[in-house]
Amino acid sequence: CMKGCPVSINIPGFIAEVKEGNFEAAYHVISESSALPAVCGHICNRRCEDACTRGTIDQAIAIDEVKKFIAAQDLNAETRFIPEKVVPATKGYFDEKIAIIGGGPAGLSCAFYLAEKGYKPTIFEKNERAGGMLVYGIPSFKLEKDVVQAEIDVIKEMGVEIKTGVEVGKDITLD
Repeated sequence: CMKGCPVSINIPGFIAEVKEGNFEAAYHVISESSALPAVCGHICNRRCEDACTRGTIDQAIAIDEVKKFIAAQDLNAETRFIPEKVVPATKGYFDEKIAIIGGGPAGLSCAFYLAEKGYKPTIFEKNERAGGMLVYGIPSFKLEKDVVQAEIDVIKEMGVEIKTGVEVGKDITLD
């Protein structure tokens, strides 16, 4: 199943946590590989289920439905899970400026992983809302916009600044 997953989520790991009723731990396992776990649960094309070895016995495990359930638990939690920053003990946080051009899934994921390592990136998004195709391309019946916003809120909570309505090269320059 993990070989079928485009983001290499530790599927046996999070399924084992779910089996034990450890939903928060299951979410942590998923978020180790996916910066946007709730979005992933909604739009995943289920390649992992096609590769599930249980399918050779009877039928594949509904991995995506379990992942979506776990992500929903976090979305509906009183306190959302904010990943712990892992910074070098000898260096601490980084002062370098990092500009990420575009606030779509790739830009958001990049910012997430940089923030997790102690950087404070700024995303410059030319549209009025961050999210790119998640907001402007995928219909709401497939992916609700509040799910995308909830994921963006976690990224902001990690220290990422998002400037919308700013086109790099037109409104501001790299200098």
